[in-house]
Amino acid sequence: MRSMPLLVLALACGGEPAPAAPSPAEETPEAPATRDGASPPPESWVAPRVEESIARMESSEAGRLVAQSIEAHGGLSAWLSKGTIAFDFDYHPITQPERRMRSYQQVDLWSARARHEERGVTVETPTGGPTVAEGAVNAPLATFGWDGHEAWIAPEASAFPSTARFWSLTPYFFVGMPFVAADPGTRYERLPDAELDGVTYQLVKLTYDAGTGDAPDDYYVLYLHPETHRLAALRYVVSYPGFFTPGNHSPEKIMRYTEPSTVDGLTFATRLDTYAWSDEGQGDKVTNVVVGDLTLGETWPDTLFARPSEAEEAELVPRAE
Repeated sequence: MRSMPLLVLALACGGEPAPAAPSPAEETPEAPATRDGASPPPESWVAPRVEESIARMESSEAGRLVAQSIEAHGGLSAWLSKGTIAFDFDYHPITQPERRMRSYQQVDLWSARARHEERGVTVETPTGGPTVAEGAVNAPLATFGWDGHEAWIAPEASAFPSTARFWSLTPYFFVGMPFVAADPGTRYERLPDAELDGVTYQLVKLTYDAGTGDAPDDYYVLYLHPETHRLAALRYVVSYPGFFTPGNHSPEKIMRYTEPSTVDGLTFATRLDTYAWSDEGQGDKVTNVVVGDLTLGETWPDTLFARPSEAEEAELVPRAE
């Protein structure tokens, strides 16, 4: 595990669930709002959440830039109104093709619950010959997720190249940028503008309140286009305690957001390729990442995210073998 290129996030799998929706007491007594499983939420849930998030972001220049970027990608209200997102995430480390991870994932935006079905991929062996990783392409292999309280995996922890608790919400967080930058617990810091590919971008650093998720020491630096306000790239570090001791983290990497696609009025990057980063700038590409099959606003039963009876609990820090 330690040797593979890593993706991580402050609200990664095992992080705190999204704030609860308004309770029935906050609704009109005659018609309390309810939600059927994981689905688009009642309209009365969305406005208060948007109001709180916008007020928090508008309190600083850095936050205002993030809010502006979210609006340029389709808007926070539209994002929260969808309620659910599903997509295929194909993470392909260039120097370790055997560590490739591809899964189809379904995420409930309002409770941070997630479910993955691993999809088989064709990989190259170290000798250059092709081989198929356990099963045909698109065949479910491992199944894992986060049920709002614990992470789980079936048939066993070794069935997936990364830890299930770490990976359950990691891809969602990157795909969901900049929308997820509005989440409670996020802090915003304006950094000096910086050039990338000949464009001078506005930079905002995201950090997190103590106790936010499994890895509150993660940080992200957003590169926001000065005219379109779209997210072009983000730098980040890995501090997940399953991989690093307290106070330590990975070197910075930079993820490039390219090949945008608009789905139901919201714009997402479909390539999230990652490169090494240093004081000298961008280095070699380390990971190809492709996002596909993205849908919004589907309805799923709560049982979709429940831990199956045959699944193992996926711990924060994996047990030593």
